Amino acid sequence: MGGVRESKQLPFKVLKILPTPKIEDVFAIAVGVDGQLCRLDAGWNPIEDFACPFPAPIEHVILIDDLIVATWIDRELLVARMGAISCTKPFQKGADRGDVRKARLIESAIQPAGVLWSHTLDAEPLGLERHDDGFIFILWNRGVYSFNSNGVEQWRAPPPEWPDLKKIPMSQESVEICVTNSSVEIWSRAGGCCRLSKEDGSLIGIGSFVLDGSLDKVVAVGSNRLLVLKSGHIYWYRDGKLFCEASSSGPIQNVMFNEESNSWYLAGWREELELMENDFKRFEHQEVVVQHIRSPNGLWVVTNDGMITHSILTE
Repeated sequence: MGGVRESKQLPFKVLKILPTPKIEDVFAIAVGVDGQLCRLDAGWNPIEDFACPFPAPIEHVILIDDLIVATWIDRELLVARMGAISCTKPFQKGADRGDVRKARLIESAIQPAGVLWSHTLDAEPLGLERHDDGFIFILWNRGVYSFNSNGVEQWRAPPPEWPDLKKIPMSQESVEICVTNSSVEIWSRAGGCCRLSKEDGSLIGIGSFVLDGSLDKVVAVGSNRLLVLKSGHIYWYRDGKLFCEASSSGPIQNVMFNEESNSWYLAGWREELELMENDFKRFEHQEVVVQHIRSPNGLWVVTNDGMITHSILTE
């Protein structure tokens, strides 16, 4: 370790990079913190200029085959959109923010540019996750919804509730959706888990985990659940039982499971982390780590200054 690692400057500060294995000649989509979208080749080079389809940050984004499904939110203007955009052609520049400010009526609401479909939302989306050929999302105080990739509703369920946690502040706020082989899991800020049927959204059961803080994100892989608190503390559950726990030096931005070593790569606060069954590796970084991502030539790390660099975790 310690040598100069290969790096590339991306065209903007990155929120997330989405691999696109089903799109010919496109390796990934870079999503910017201000709503930019850019197609990248296998060398992390822009295929064409980036564009902002809507003048607001992207809050949630997933990939369904060759479609991006995203939510855009401008909290100052109280504007929220959801839509799908094809990744097989260049992205389009959308309207200016001033135009969106003027078009406040639903019938005249401006939609993201280049969308195959879009919806104006009347509540804040709290989560978005792929579900077979569609997706699941949550709207604050509205409920849980399942849509197909054409933006057509399949089912809806009422907002999840965790009665045993009501005395805990923010306990009824949903923070994460995990779609498993058997169900849809909705997780609350206080560690509550509500399981719904994937077929019709009916309630299967509810439970809760005792946490020393506020839940920020959950990742489900097989029988594994990684629960990450806002403080950066991590709980690794396996088959419903606590397997191990660890603490980072600050918030965790992103989590990636490494099937080869049965470990977790964690994008930490100026650090790269790997949580294993019997070890916890930690390497300092000059920038805030946003995400780990694989390519044919190794593991890369994205930082908040828009740089993508070979990760130190696999050296």
